[in-house]
Amino acid sequence: MRASRLIAALLTAALPWSGASAACLGMQVHAHRGAPALPENSLASIRAAYAGAWDGVEIDMQRLKDGVWVLHHDLLTGRTVSGVGRKAVLQLSSDQWRDAKLTGAGGGAPPPFLNDALRVAAAQPAKTFNAELKVVYRDCAPVSKLVAGMNTALPHGNWMITSAFPEALRCVRGTDRQGYLGLIVFDPRHADSLGASPLGKYVSQRATAPKLTRQWLANLAATVGAPVGVHVDALTLSANPQLLRDAAAQSVRVFVYAVGGDAALAQQLRATKQREGYLPSGVIIDGDAQAFCRAVGG
Repeated sequence: MRASRLIAALLTAALPWSGASAACLGMQVHAHRGAPALPENSLASIRAAYAGAWDGVEIDMQRLKDGVWVLHHDLLTGRTVSGVGRKAVLQLSSDQWRDAKLTGAGGGAPPPFLNDALRVAAAQPAKTFNAELKVVYRDCAPVSKLVAGMNTALPHGNWMITSAFPEALRCVRGTDRQGYLGLIVFDPRHADSLGASPLGKYVSQRATAPKLTRQWLANLAATVGAPVGVHVDALTLSANPQLLRDAAAQSVRVFVYAVGGDAALAQQLRATKQREGYLPSGVIIDGDAQAFCRAVGG
C-alpha cells in the first residue's frame, strides 16, 4: 500500500512564500538523472544523489523486448550506452543489456536494470524516487506489472511516476489509486534542444508556449486522478504566470525542471516568488542542491 500521507506531506501543491524556513524554501529538490559528474541513470549517480543534499532522484525507465525494465533516457542507445550499436531499447534483450557499457566520465560499468535502482531506493525511505516513463505502450499490461513491482520493491511508498503521455499515467492510475503522478509538459520552443537539426530549429523559432489555464489543470485532475501534478520548465512557467496560484487552488502540484540550466531556473523562481508570492512544489536540477537553493533564496 502506498504511503500516500507521506507523499502528501512532502509534496504541497504550490507554496505561498513565507520565508526560508525549510531546507530549500519548502521545495523538494531532485537530482536530474542522478548526481552530476557521474554517468546519467547509473547506479553510481543514484547512490551519490541519495547520499547528497537532494531530496530525491529523477530517473528514466524503459522496457526491453523481453519485458524487463531498465534505466535509459534516449529511445536509442549510443549516446550514454555503448557496446550494442545504435538500437532502440525495446529491441534489446536482457543479455545484451548486461553486455553493454555506460559511456562518459566514470563510465565502463553496465547500465542498470530498474530492479538494481529499486534496491538502492528501498533503503532511502526519506527521499523520493522520481521515475519517468519514457514510452507510451499500446496496452496497460506492462505498466500495470511495473507498478505492482514498484509497490512491492518500495514499501515505504516514497516514489512517484511521471510521463509526457497522459495515456501512460492513466495506466498507472488503474493499478495504483493513491500514488502521485506527474504529467510532463514539453514546451515546443525547446524543440532545438532535442538535437541539432533544421526541423528542430524551425519548430522552436515558430512555436508558442503551452497554455496551462485553470480549466486545463481541472481537466488534468479529472483525466488522471488525484494526487496529480504538472512538470514544466522555467520558460513555460514564465509564460503562465498564473500557474502556481491556479494549481494551489486545485491541489495540483507543480514541479519545474531546468532545460535552460540551473541558473536560469533559479532566476525565474526568484522572479516568480517576488511577483506572485508562490514557489513550486519542487524542482529537478542538474547541479548542486545547496548552491541552487542559495541562488533561489538570494
